[in-house]
Amino acid sequence: MAVSQRSVLEAGSTGTYTLVVAVADRGNVEQLMRTAVDLAAGKDGEIEVVSVIHKTPTSPFRLFSDQRIKSEFATGHREAIDRATAAASEASVPVDGRLLIGTDVAGEILTAVEAADADALLLGWHDRPRASDVVLGTTVDPVIRRAPCDVFVERVGTTADGLESVLFPTVGGPHVEPATDLAEAVAAAEDATVTVVSYAPTGADERDRASAHEYVEAAARQLTEVPVEAVVEESDDVASSVVVEAGEHDLVVLGATRERTVRRRVVGSVAATVSRWADPPVVIAKGRSDGSILSAVFDRLR
Repeated sequence: MAVSQRSVLEAGSTGTYTLVVAVADRGNVEQLMRTAVDLAAGKDGEIEVVSVIHKTPTSPFRLFSDQRIKSEFATGHREAIDRATAAASEASVPVDGRLLIGTDVAGEILTAVEAADADALLLGWHDRPRASDVVLGTTVDPVIRRAPCDVFVERVGTTADGLESVLFPTVGGPHVEPATDLAEAVAAAEDATVTVVSYAPTGADERDRASAHEYVEAAARQLTEVPVEAVVEESDDVASSVVVEAGEHDLVVLGATRERTVRRRVVGSVAATVSRWADPPVVIAKGRSDGSILSAVFDRLR
């Protein structure tokens, strides 16, 4: 077992960029770790891998001590952490791993993020049928809302055969910076080109077209280490246009969008639609939340 015994409470104390990666399904670990390694390596950072054993109200685990659960019932979680740490170690990125146990998976992940003083969190999600008030998942949604750091959510289960082109749709906003960080890190590591695209309504006036150009140019200026193609297109259905365009690329990275509908404030309807229907892997980036009451009220009014 390759899990380090260093306390998660000590993580991040050096001031080094720290990326927490939450893993669960052994079959998707390598996909998440490719993204994690590119991002952490690009920032000379380190990775904290966590896997949460869920003690549900009806779980027999509630009868056992945490130590017994870890020693007797955590084989799958240990294997996921082992695979993750091996993937990062091969890339010479410092990595630490830890098993966590709790009745609230989202809460355990957030506690690990806070304890590590993490700069960012990466987690995966599956596109599955969900209740109408759930956007990405019962664990993912509250983590996105409450995380005190940048959050990257990658759709798992879809992988690209090589990576030569990254699509980066943008409409500006507070989540452009983490999305730009990730797009650049992955493209630099894979020698890929980033296509930055923004959309103006069909037949848009000069003001709307100028805004779209500003969004593209602002993102392109931040992508200083990779080849960039900047494009402005017309569309009255941005989500559908991005889904179609995504078919010509190997990865889609986009920032979450704010909308008035409370349910969609998690990532925005464009991001949610693209993440479900685009052919290549998709990563949604959301900037850190300050968790303040004022911020929550402001989000509702957007």
